[in-house]
Amino acid sequence: MKNAWEIWGAGLPAVECRDIIERAATYPEQEATVGFSDSLRSDQVHRTSCIRWFDAVQEQALVTRIMRFVHASNRTNFGFDIVAPLELQFTEYREANMGHYDWHHDVWLESPQPFSRKLSVVVQLSSPDDYEGGEFEFFGLQNPGATFLPQGSILIFPSFLQHRVLPVTKGLRRSLVTWVEGPNWR
Repeated sequence: MKNAWEIWGAGLPAVECRDIIERAATYPEQEATVGFSDSLRSDQVHRTSCIRWFDAVQEQALVTRIMRFVHASNRTNFGFDIVAPLELQFTEYREANMGHYDWHHDVWLESPQPFSRKLSVVVQLSSPDDYEGGEFEFFGLQNPGATFLPQGSILIFPSFLQHRVLPVTKGLRRSLVTWVEGPNWR
């Protein structure tokens, strides 16, 4: 693994980010949860955000666009055996409830599935002028900082890295998240 993470600055143009935000309104909103499968639960101390699940088949053009960045990053940085994302999650971190997501990783270690999340992808849909706070951080690694603030930036990293989103103190931070899967780790 060459780098722990990679950012594609302004990977998606602002007009495309606004289009994704508009399309999100067509999907039902739900309170975000933590955990996997049987341990799935609401935990407002650990995570407060609202999410909408995009239909990956219906959003195939978006998946294809994101995967161009993923394949390039995987080829130069990670070298993981990957296939494609199964889900797309639109997330809103709101000032009203100090939207945040505390330390976590995106892998399900006891999964009975034959595939694992290998790479996590976060697309910054908001302009940095839309909110304050809400910084994305890695545990024990250099953080993306200001390089991940521009609207349309794409952050790609191994799903096993611990990370968090600090509380949004003003405004609204929107992002699109997906997890690129592959055969279980060997």
